[in-house]
Amino acid sequence: EISYDRYSLVEDVSSQSFNSQYDIAVDLFSTLEDGGIVLKTTDVTLRAANHHRWASDLKSQIAVILNKHLSEYQVRNDLDIDISVSKFYGAVDGNVYIDLFADVKLDDRQYFHHGYSFISKQEEDGYASLVKELKRGINSIGNKFAQDLSLKE
Repeated sequence: EISYDRYSLVEDVSSQSFNSQYDIAVDLFSTLEDGGIVLKTTDVTLRAANHHRWASDLKSQIAVILNKHLSEYQVRNDLDIDISVSKFYGAVDGNVYIDLFADVKLDDRQYFHHGYSFISKQEEDGYASLVKELKRGINSIGNKFAQDLSLKE
């Protein structure tokens, strides 16, 4: 019998953040779509894990986290927010990478666009530590994104 470990970024997020008041569409680089936690094994190789998987759809988890931060900053909720995630993984050397681009429109016109990156080091080996660092990173980016949008008003 094969056991799968499931990892969540949103276990500690209040249930009201799951009920989004924002129009957030998250698009993932194809390698990140498979449901497995992704590890960069060489300069040119990404591998999605078979036995270490996301507890729920990664796009949805990222949207929930962004929604939480936008709500906290009381960002206007009439925006169309497109998030493109190109990096959301760890590497065998213990580095953790997140790269995303936010494209925000208001009434079909460009309102805000900005790229966000997070690079860090895992505290210890293993998938649990990797997910903790990815969670820290996406919350850091979500906070900065919400702050940037709130300052624009």
